[in-house]
Amino acid sequence: MANWNILGAGAIGHFFAEKLLKSGQHAAFILRPESEAHIRTFNVEDLNGEHSSNTVMAQPSLTPKCDFLLVTLKAQHVLPALTLLQSQIDKHCCIVLLHNGMGTAEQAEKLFPRNAIMVGTTSNGVLKLSDDHIRHTGAGVTWLGAFNNQAKRYKDIASQLFALEELTWCEDIREKLWLKLVINCAINPLTAIHQCKNGKLASPALYPHVVKVVQELALVCEKARLPWSYAELQAQVDNVIERTTENFSSMHQDHHFNRQSEIDYITGYVLKVANAYSIEAPANKALYDQIKLHETELA
Repeated sequence: MANWNILGAGAIGHFFAEKLLKSGQHAAFILRPESEAHIRTFNVEDLNGEHSSNTVMAQPSLTPKCDFLLVTLKAQHVLPALTLLQSQIDKHCCIVLLHNGMGTAEQAEKLFPRNAIMVGTTSNGVLKLSDDHIRHTGAGVTWLGAFNNQAKRYKDIASQLFALEELTWCEDIREKLWLKLVINCAINPLTAIHQCKNGKLASPALYPHVVKVVQELALVCEKARLPWSYAELQAQVDNVIERTTENFSSMHQDHHFNRQSEIDYITGYVLKVANAYSIEAPANKALYDQIKLHETELA
């Protein structure tokens, strides 16, 4: 039985807490330093509408001999949170980053050069209805893979977490992360700016903007030696828009509630890579600038 600590008590954090407990692992939530330790009971509603009750410890510091630290925070909060915990994370703890966007693994590696760092992505749909009620809204696949050499020894993790039936170890996790990044770049900023559900992006007014974004992303992917053509990427984006037509993206919600978004780790990350390859990406840059202007006005 491994000792898992979860940093990020949102919908995905609770979803994985339940799966870890079902797999016979120990799980605990790590809270902000000023928080009081307490026992947390939460309810998970599965795809069939059946409910299960779960109890975990929630505390402001890591549990002794933490084997895995699962980080499900939003990308912009990862580095500050890990920095606060730096003195508590020993070299034997494997850090698992599971969130939208890219760029935090490089930051984590600078803080923890001796630690195993694993990265992943999930297509499971999960909704947090309240602090103690989580609903699984859509079946998906979770991919995990090694970011550095130290993490390669955890290749058998899928067999350990048998409650996550769709958990798969990926030898080249970079491809999975980039594909998710392309989809996020195409959907999230546009739905935030236009304050619409994902399905609205298929409308005649907005779909041409989606196409321009994906065309630019295809050029970046080609230079980065990723294996997809423009047509393949556009088909992936179109499929997600169709499957999630009634959903609001996370960036839409951040924009709506005047919160800082993950734009620097989504479109911002792509723009950095595009710049490194001397690729112009005006459609993506325009979306990035609009989101950043809105967030600057909030400060």
